[in-house]
Amino acid sequence: MSEQVRTLRDFIYLDVDRLRSMAAQLDVSLAWAGEKSDRATHEQLFNQVEPALLGRPDAMKIDAGFDYTRWAAENFHDGQFVLATGSFRLLDFTWLAMALNGLPAVLRKMSKIEMAALKNSEQGRRMSKSALQQRSLENQSAIAKVEEFKIDELSDVVQKLYAEVVRVKVRPSRENPGAVLVGSAYVQNFYDSPAALSQKYGVEIDAGWAVVGQLNVSRKSDPPQPIPTGNQMEDAFEQIALLMNNAFKLANAPVFPALSMTPIAIYRTAS
Repeated sequence: MSEQVRTLRDFIYLDVDRLRSMAAQLDVSLAWAGEKSDRATHEQLFNQVEPALLGRPDAMKIDAGFDYTRWAAENFHDGQFVLATGSFRLLDFTWLAMALNGLPAVLRKMSKIEMAALKNSEQGRRMSKSALQQRSLENQSAIAKVEEFKIDELSDVVQKLYAEVVRVKVRPSRENPGAVLVGSAYVQNFYDSPAALSQKYGVEIDAGWAVVGQLNVSRKSDPPQPIPTGNQMEDAFEQIALLMNNAFKLANAPVFPALSMTPIAIYRTAS
């Protein structure tokens, strides 16, 4: 009889600092690890910690078979551990914004290449000079419209709002598109660079990936109010901080039925 094939995990993301903290609190350690601090050791540590996290009474598995009649705000709480599978979206807005900065130059170069190829083609030889000029003007008009977006300004804002994070969105069920989990994952904890992630997987991944994370649930819906101290300078800075907080929440915080989460690990499996 052949040996049973063991399931392999291909980790895409692992928050090692958070993992170590949880392992220490759960008294989980690798006796053989010694001073090793490589990826294999971290993955082995996660495989030992994961059952303790997902074995907690309130831990939740969210996939296509989840009972979505239970998708109500009162059924989720802050810090709850979840294992979610489904369709993934990885959005590195900072990297995309930097890539957009070079878009006008790329379009101009592509337009020149296209026009040169067109003039030397059979189709181009049949076109009149005015028709060729019209095609070139259409290309220039499209490039001008892109430049009107002021991509450099947009890029600067995006890089400040989403610095060093990748937005992770998980939609466990296509039949329940509003039931999604949204998180911010640190770029340095991904195994691949943003460019490699984009080239390998694209923006949308529907391949049975899994994420283990913690929910971030706040019951307070009213905006925070100032707590004056009588120190005019401090109170003024607090007002600014509250305004910035509202702006950041508007830019980053999902609104129910979407749930905010903190990713701990993202992986795919191979049987």
